[in-house]
Amino acid sequence: MRPMAGLLVTLSVIACLPAGAVDLSVSTDHYSTGGLFTRPLIPAEKDVVTIGVRAKVEGDVGESVPAELSITAPDGRTRNADLTLQVSEGEARGLYEWKAWANGVYSVAVKLDPGNEIAETNEANNGARLTLPIVIQGRQPWFPWFGQKTWLRWANIWAGGFDKTMIAHWQERGVMPLAWKWGNNYPKDATEEDFERMYSDAGGTEGIAVDECGYYPFTLLDEPPTKGFPVGKFVRCLQGMAKAKEANPDKFFLLWQSGTFYPEQAALYRRACDLVVIESYVSYFAPKGLYTENVYDFLDMKMRAARQVDMLNATGKGPQVITSIDLRPENFNRGQVEAIVRHLRRNWPEMRGFGIFGGLVGGDTKESDRAGLISDEQFVDSLCYEYFVKPVVTILPGSVWVTRAGDDTCSVQASISNIGGMDAGPVEVGLYVDGQLLERVELPRVPAGDSLLENRALASAAWEPEAGNHTVEARILEAAGSTVLDARGECEWFVGR
Repeated sequence: MRPMAGLLVTLSVIACLPAGAVDLSVSTDHYSTGGLFTRPLIPAEKDVVTIGVRAKVEGDVGESVPAELSITAPDGRTRNADLTLQVSEGEARGLYEWKAWANGVYSVAVKLDPGNEIAETNEANNGARLTLPIVIQGRQPWFPWFGQKTWLRWANIWAGGFDKTMIAHWQERGVMPLAWKWGNNYPKDATEEDFERMYSDAGGTEGIAVDECGYYPFTLLDEPPTKGFPVGKFVRCLQGMAKAKEANPDKFFLLWQSGTFYPEQAALYRRACDLVVIESYVSYFAPKGLYTENVYDFLDMKMRAARQVDMLNATGKGPQVITSIDLRPENFNRGQVEAIVRHLRRNWPEMRGFGIFGGLVGGDTKESDRAGLISDEQFVDSLCYEYFVKPVVTILPGSVWVTRAGDDTCSVQASISNIGGMDAGPVEVGLYVDGQLLERVELPRVPAGDSLLENRALASAAWEPEAGNHTVEARILEAAGSTVLDARGECEWFVGR
């Protein structure tokens, strides 16, 4: 995350206690408005994490409030720290810096007035607890939402559509607000210098979100005969963005990519962007406007174009590339959205996150529908954690094989991959031949890693095959604490007489 200019934000507190009464309270009911939070929102190993506390204060407690902070690691070790929260404008505020020990799911808790030195009307609301996942370096995910949603937990980018008076509020919670800017839908006579000037002004935010760039094949002409974005203006847009980024290295540059990727522009993307979000419209425009029956193939086409020009790189030079999912109230289905996310993880495991646009809850949402739609958006938000942050164990295609050892002996082997953000384990695997269990293997740890060479563990069992054709199979049987994507893989193995 980028350095933060300001840290304080004022939350209004309504006095509702009798004169002279005092109450301290802290809550994490909603991360975005609660009193316990971190920056970054999803830290990586060895990151310096700033833990923030903002407790509500009602009544006169003086200039400070004592608090105790505890950080519990996955192995049960706990670090405790005493804090002195400074009281101002109805809040008691404090910060604590800490470096993550290792990846995994941590618990952060705060207790106000741990020694009960302050007489309060309610002593039961003095504590709060927050789940804090620490991912490995190279697996930090991006979850941009196009429009501010205060009820979400894992969104770490607001790409426009946010309250500009809340910039500091979001920054201290590890969320990057980005200023929305025109792309190649800017006036057709815009020059490279026009784009550079526009993209150099982030308006007090942490960067810019350009909407939108790219073109479809019928727009290759600078003045296309049909509606579309001319390639000449698109190139000028990228060139201006690249210059703005070079002049503002501390800012984050997100690009909304319509159309597809072309090799001649790949170098410009690498200079201009930190993150490219591919337009998909799988929930509406692809089936409605393009009459696409197989939206999964449509997604693959988009991602394949990025890979073919070496743009789908997660940790090398150049931007990360993720795709987007549009939400439409009229045809929203939780199961289908999760199926789309699973498809993306299965086929494009390099991808670090996904973007959300459209949204189910808008300004014209009926009050009677609002709670249910918010719940649906929170479900989509939860998929970010389940499929990118947690350990995600799977058997990728081609990951089950037979290794010949000589003298008619073999070993059945299965590579168990972890494409999530943190280490998995233990994972129990069953190895089968022709439907019969050969051996159960427990893998104490399946590491997370930023490549196939680092994020897998091998399950193996000796086998003395008989002549004939055999089906060799591996199944993930248990994986506590992990999301399991594809739990089964197989291969055919023939033994001659």
